[in-house]
Amino acid sequence: MDEHDASPKGRAPAERRALRAHPALVLATVCGALALVSIDVTILHVVAPTIARELGATDTELLWIIDIFPFVISPLLLSAGVMSDRYGRRAFLVGGLVVFALASAAAAFASSPQLLIAARAAMAVGAAGVLTSTMSLLRVAYPDRDKRVRAVAIWSMSSAAAAAAGPVIGGFVVEHSTWGAVFLINVPLCALVIIAAAAFVPESRSTRPGSTDLVSQGLAIGAVLAAAVAINSLAEHHVELVLGGLVVAAGLGTLFVRRQRAMVRERRTPMLDVALFRNRAFSSALIAVALAMFAIVGLELQFARYLQLGRGFEPLDAAIALIPLALATLVGAFLSPWFLRRLGHRAAISSALIGAGAALAAVAFAPDPVHLAVFAVATGLAGLTIEIAAVGANDLIVSSAGLHEVGGAAALEEISYDLGGGFGTAVLGAIAVSSASVTEGFHAAVIASAVILAVAGVAMILTLRPARAAAAGPRH
Repeated sequence: MDEHDASPKGRAPAERRALRAHPALVLATVCGALALVSIDVTILHVVAPTIARELGATDTELLWIIDIFPFVISPLLLSAGVMSDRYGRRAFLVGGLVVFALASAAAAFASSPQLLIAARAAMAVGAAGVLTSTMSLLRVAYPDRDKRVRAVAIWSMSSAAAAAAGPVIGGFVVEHSTWGAVFLINVPLCALVIIAAAAFVPESRSTRPGSTDLVSQGLAIGAVLAAAVAINSLAEHHVELVLGGLVVAAGLGTLFVRRQRAMVRERRTPMLDVALFRNRAFSSALIAVALAMFAIVGLELQFARYLQLGRGFEPLDAAIALIPLALATLVGAFLSPWFLRRLGHRAAISSALIGAGAALAAVAFAPDPVHLAVFAVATGLAGLTIEIAAVGANDLIVSSAGLHEVGGAAALEEISYDLGGGFGTAVLGAIAVSSASVTEGFHAAVIASAVILAVAGVAMILTLRPARAAAAGPRH
């Protein structure tokens, strides 16, 4: 157990004040902030055809409108996590919400695909400050492991519910207003969460924050954006951009890791403590989160696209067809603590991923047109099992880090989530638009996701330790 967990007397004054705050109020506030960002990750999935039509966006531009959000967030999360540890987690939560609200207003009135992409990028900058703060504040508010598991389940439930509700909200709004309204509603909601943060969330900082190294930040941003260019270029078969982007991403990523190790050798604080990856549970959990989000976030866009363009559904009707998925993720988050206690992390995570792959296979190989009852049951089972895996993986990630490094661990968790979802949207989108028809593209994307989830489940069996060992707290 980390020394900071052992005795409240040994904590910094800000951390002692955080412990005296009512944890339930902190949890409610951070869940509200997380929900706002999570909704925005998926709300465009049903609205995308309307935006493409009204702004005249190409397939590649549409992918960038959706993908720029996770791809900008991801490299910023490292420095945002470190800076929130150094300068104040509540301050970054509030500041991130302010930027998110202002950029949302700009997105609502964008008149071209390029302006909307730019506004979405600005929204991502604010969201980066929000996301790392939510998990860090939970780690401080719930020092007890058992209570923290329940809090993480609720945190994950709010994220899952919001992400799953995004298409429903988007479908409802676009049928009763303009597409810009899906962004404009963020402004008053952000204001409410900011008021709650000021009233209920105490400030906290780390006594051992990481480094805000600008060179490291530049390398991280370059690596992620180069990978994003490569993946999004698949949609239009630009082979030179795909290969070039991947080479640049790999090179910059290697330089980033080498710089972090060099800073440790020189007794300087790195932006990211790469020693965290020596913890097998931590590394495996990051992979599990990334692959789970690759499949489910990437498929949500394909589900909406298939229902609207392949089956002729209106946006709201397509959103209603996705409600079983939304409800199932809520149930999965609610049941996840029970599954983790009964099965242990390794069995729960691996069986959930394999089960999700099997559920998606039922959709992929169902006769076309896929019966709506089959679609509802299969997507519901996939959502439930993926959420169980995500909660288990999130708990392993945050529990593997000490209190002084929780900002970095939270950042890596969110990076896995956002990169997984972003690459899922890009790769599965490229598979879909490259097919001869919307229906063929839909089935190809679902098959790819099913295989990835099944392989990920088997990998978790091989890499995670047995139940009791995997669930152990951080070691120092």
